[in-house]
Amino acid sequence: MDYQYKNGVFIYYLPKELDHYYADKLKRKSQSVFEDESINYLIFDFSNTVFMDSSGIGLITGRFRKIFDKGGKVYVVNVNPAIDKLLLLSGIYSIVKKKDTKEDIIKEMVKGGYYE
Repeated sequence: MDYQYKNGVFIYYLPKELDHYYADKLKRKSQSVFEDESINYLIFDFSNTVFMDSSGIGLITGRFRKIFDKGGKVYVVNVNPAIDKLLLLSGIYSIVKKKDTKEDIIKEMVKGGYYE
């Protein structure tokens, strides 16, 4: 499964290697959801990812632009140290929140009144 969408929450389950090929594939497969649905929370799950190039940064920033103007929030989760360093150096953390687990994101959603 590449992604999951339910009740305004969209989760990308990123592959082992997030390169140009997979970033483009993920964009194309999920395009209709981004056009047709209201996404309040976007989560990039890096649980399986060990490599990412600049295409991964492009995927994150491109999807961020699609939901930010509508008040959506973007998170990264389960980031390993190598990916974390890349995200830090790219400046992604100025627009995206990093959480250790999905449960931490759910706690923030509850605190923000999204879930009851």
